[in-house]
Amino acid sequence: MPAIERCTLTRDTITLMDIAIIGGGFTGLAAAYYLAKKGHTVTVFEKEAYLGGLAHGFKEKSWDWHIEAAYHHLFTNDRHILALIHELGLQDKLIIKRPITATLWKGAMYQLDSPKHLFLFPGLSLIDKIRTACLLAFFKFFPLWKTLEHVTAERFLTSVGGKNTWKILWEPLLYGKFGTYAPLVAASWFWARIVKRTPSLCYIAGGFHTLVIALEKAIVSHNGAVVTSTAVQSVTKAANDTLLVTYNDTKQPFDRVLITVPTLLAANIAPIIPASYLRALNTVPHVSAQTLIIETDRPILKNVYWLNVTDRSFPFLAAVAHANFMDPKHYGGRHLTYFGNYLPPNHPYLSMTKGQLLKEFMPFIKRLHVPVNSKLSIVNSYMFVGPYAQPVHEIRYSEKIPSIQTPVPHLYLANMDFVVPWDRGTNYAVELGQKAAKIIHENRYS
Repeated sequence: MPAIERCTLTRDTITLMDIAIIGGGFTGLAAAYYLAKKGHTVTVFEKEAYLGGLAHGFKEKSWDWHIEAAYHHLFTNDRHILALIHELGLQDKLIIKRPITATLWKGAMYQLDSPKHLFLFPGLSLIDKIRTACLLAFFKFFPLWKTLEHVTAERFLTSVGGKNTWKILWEPLLYGKFGTYAPLVAASWFWARIVKRTPSLCYIAGGFHTLVIALEKAIVSHNGAVVTSTAVQSVTKAANDTLLVTYNDTKQPFDRVLITVPTLLAANIAPIIPASYLRALNTVPHVSAQTLIIETDRPILKNVYWLNVTDRSFPFLAAVAHANFMDPKHYGGRHLTYFGNYLPPNHPYLSMTKGQLLKEFMPFIKRLHVPVNSKLSIVNSYMFVGPYAQPVHEIRYSEKIPSIQTPVPHLYLANMDFVVPWDRGTNYAVELGQKAAKIIHENRYS
């Protein structure tokens, strides 16, 4: 592939730059959009044929809308991505609903998404319920999250919320998500999970694909370029204080480079990044996200959108009935249900085919179907894996995160490891992309 041709820009007192962004997830796209609006010439490189990262969408011919490879929704306080949606003129595409979140306990589903339902839950004593309510209220109104980085979630939840609540509600979810890493997770991570939750959730008509396409068009309209199916082989130093990006055997100089892919991949692409800068980041463990999506003629879960599976005999952590959130008419009248896991490296599920995973899950899926074990007609199924999807927020996690500007002049790094104290998600990917772009723009004279 020849070097990408650029339009010549007249450079005035505002120094304009030629910027490469590696990775076409929401961090890379948000950064590209912000920088392109400032007048910089931006090229986004994405190795996959699609944009959006784990939020990328796919669709069948009979569907009107795309659906994400991994379950996605927005909270009503996700201000960064909601502001972006409004800025791009997509506010009429926002759909706000209050779906049901439930917990599977002793073979039954119990709605657990409000104080009322907490006090109706039969698994906890009145004292346990009061302590749990106080714990959740504390998280909601306590702003000093850094003080919670010095204690594990397990210790804090057990001491404040009680051992019984820990055993019934929190331990299965924390260990289900992080496995052997669970004892290392800081209470600040759990605080972020609680403080960000809102009863109502948002979705985008057409799926997150609608936002991805709008971002791509906006970048291109501002003289940017978005190149898919193109893996960057290397980033090296070049003459005149520029950086040389090699892709498809083409070498192209850029004034600035922002890498948004996982840290391990970034280190391979840009070996010029000093080991000292990466040392703390390299100690962060990660788990992979895996989703199995089943398309059926009837719903699997009755009324429930999100089901937390606390029964650890089940092979998955969550069942998410997308059709109990968005109308099945957008998907050819079919019901789409996710079965999700976070898995450590080398977990056997990660080496299974879609068929093997479906066979492993089906006896448990039938137990969730109403009426139980009745015939379930599967129209289609899909499987996706996102490596390095979830960093493990250990004690003092924020201290491990370096600056976005690396020690290499004009080279920047920003990926999901940099999101703190919040959990991974599209809102924080957008926020991170905007933050990285602002740093690059403000350092344009250096």
